[in-house]
Amino acid sequence: MALNSLYFAASFLIFLLVLLVIPKRLRKIWLLAGNTVFYLSWERWSALLLLLSALMVWLCGLGAGKTRNDSGKKSLTYSLLVILPILWNLGLLFFFRYTGLIGDLFTKAGILFTARDIIPPLGILFYTLRCISYMVEVRTGKIQPVRDPLDVLIYISFFPQIISGPIERPSKFFSELSEFQKKNLWNTKKIKEGFLLYLWGLFLKIVLAERLTTISVHIFSDFSSRGFWELLIACIAYMLQIYCDFGGYSDMSRGISNMIGFGSVRNFFQPYLGVSIKNYWRRWHISLTSLLRDYVYFPLGGSRKGLMRKYINIIIVFLLSAIWHGNTLNFIFWGLLQAFLQIIEDLWEKTGIKLPNWLMWIFTFIAINISLIFFNSGGLNRGFRIFRQLFTNFAFPKTLDLGMITGNIVVLLAGLLVLFIVDMLHEKGISIYKKTAALPLPLRWLLYLGLIWSVIMFGIYGVGYDTSGFIYAQF
Repeated sequence: MALNSLYFAASFLIFLLVLLVIPKRLRKIWLLAGNTVFYLSWERWSALLLLLSALMVWLCGLGAGKTRNDSGKKSLTYSLLVILPILWNLGLLFFFRYTGLIGDLFTKAGILFTARDIIPPLGILFYTLRCISYMVEVRTGKIQPVRDPLDVLIYISFFPQIISGPIERPSKFFSELSEFQKKNLWNTKKIKEGFLLYLWGLFLKIVLAERLTTISVHIFSDFSSRGFWELLIACIAYMLQIYCDFGGYSDMSRGISNMIGFGSVRNFFQPYLGVSIKNYWRRWHISLTSLLRDYVYFPLGGSRKGLMRKYINIIIVFLLSAIWHGNTLNFIFWGLLQAFLQIIEDLWEKTGIKLPNWLMWIFTFIAINISLIFFNSGGLNRGFRIFRQLFTNFAFPKTLDLGMITGNIVVLLAGLLVLFIVDMLHEKGISIYKKTAALPLPLRWLLYLGLIWSVIMFGIYGVGYDTSGFIYAQF
C-alpha cells in the first residue's frame, strides 16, 4: 500500500475521518491500528521482527533508566542494557542486508554457502535507525525512558515514515505524541497545508519521477551503444529522478503527518542549488545526515582533534552512509568519492581563495552527477564502464532516442520548469504553501484543482492505477 496508490488514498481518507471523530483517549490506539494495517499490507512475518525490536528497546530503556536511578551513575548493567538493543538491531540489519553478499563471495571462492534469497524486511533500515536513536537519546538524557509500550511501538512503526523516512528523532516525536491526545485535530489550516504538500509530492513522483525514470532506464540499459550527449541526459535525468522520487515521498510523508496532527522534519532543502559539496549534504536527506553527524562524527571527535583525524572521521561517516544504502562495492566507492570530494573542498577552503558561487555551483553539480553514476550502476565494474563510455562519441546523435514520445517530453520539461520556480522561491524564503493559503478563495481552489488535474491527467500509472515503488524503499 504505497503512499502514491489509490488504495492508500482511499484508506487514508477513512483513517483520517475516523481519527477526527473518535474520543481523544482512543487516538493512540487508532494510530497504532493504522500503523499495523499499513505495515501488514506490505509485510507479514517480518512485522514480528519490528514488534520484537520495539519491545526490546522499550524494556531495555526502562531497565537502563531504573538502573541509573538506583545507582545514581552509569554502571556496567546500565551500559549493557543500552548496548544490547543497538547490537540486536545492527545484527538484524547485517543479517538481512549482507548475508547474501557474503554468500556470493563464499560461492565465488568455491565454498558452498547459500544465502542469496534472503529478502530484507521492508523499511528495516529506517526503523532500525529509529530504534538506535531511541536508545542513544535515553543514553544521553535527551529523553526519559518511555513507560507506555504503545508509545514506543507507535514511534518505531509510524506509518507515514516507516518505508522511506524521514528519520524522526524520538525527543521531538514523543513530545508531539503527548500533544496528539489532547489537541483539537480539526485544524483546517494544517489539513489544507498537509493536503497541498501531499499533492505536491504526488506531482513530483508520478508526473516527473516516473518520466525521468523512463529516460534513465532506457539509456542506461543500453549504455554501450550511446555517446556523450545521450549519457549526459541520462545522468541528469537520474539525478533529477532520485530527487523527485525521494523528495516527493518526503513531501507526501510530511503532508500526511500534518493532516493527522504531527509535524515532520524537512528532509530536503533544494539540494541541487547547493554551492559546495558540504552545502549539498546539509540539504540532502537531512534526517540521515544529521543523525550520522550527531551519533558518529561528533562522538569520534569531529574536527576537534586535528586535521587528519577530521578527515578520517569524514571517511568513516560516508562509509557508514554507503553501507546503509547498499551492499555492493559501487556504494562503497560512491561513499569514498563523497568523502574525497569533501576533503578536497576543505583543503581548498584553507587556501583562502574564494570562487564565485556560480562556479562553485557548477563544480558541485558536476561532481554529484558523476558520483551518482556509481550510486545507480548496480556494480562497480559497470559504473566504470558507464563513466568511460561518457567520454566517447561526442557527436550529437541525429535521432535522440529517450524512450518517450514528444508529448511526454513536453509535459516533463513543463513540470521541471514548475519545480525550478518553486525551488527558487523556497530558496529565497518565500513559502509557496503560505502564499497559496493567503490567496482569495477562488484563486486558491483554482490552484488546488489545477494541481489535482495535473496529477490525474499527466501522472503515469501502472496496473490498477498504481505507480512504481519509491527508490528509497529498497534501502
